[in-house]
Amino acid sequence: MATADFNNTILVVEEDARTAFLLDYLLSREGYKVIAINPNHQNYITQDSGMTPRLIIMGNKPSVDNDSMMISDIRNTGDWKNVPILVLVSQYEKQKMERAMQAGANDILMQPFDQRELMMQVERHMVSLH
Repeated sequence: MATADFNNTILVVEEDARTAFLLDYLLSREGYKVIAINPNHQNYITQDSGMTPRLIIMGNKPSVDNDSMMISDIRNTGDWKNVPILVLVSQYEKQKMERAMQAGANDILMQPFDQRELMMQVERHMVSLH
């Protein structure tokens, strides 16, 4: 379970409303604060808000290039450059996996994902920042 005394904010970048809702539900019930945004809105990096998430989960977008550009943007943005990025991909998206990792993603999670695997990945990346 997430610890309440440390920044436990997870940014979910997902255009599919059902997947965003599911991630929000699963993560929130474990005590994480979830901010879900649609990647079609280019304001996904909000340095001015003073909020730097502890983890970013990027959803299964159809465009390999857009994901790679978003990851590169995050990696070149002040306080956000060291935030772990977990990318959701389907098992048939080998090119997306490779490009995401080359752009700076920390890990990949296959969709459909198992809830236990999701939580293990999230906890592993949250702990690695202490």
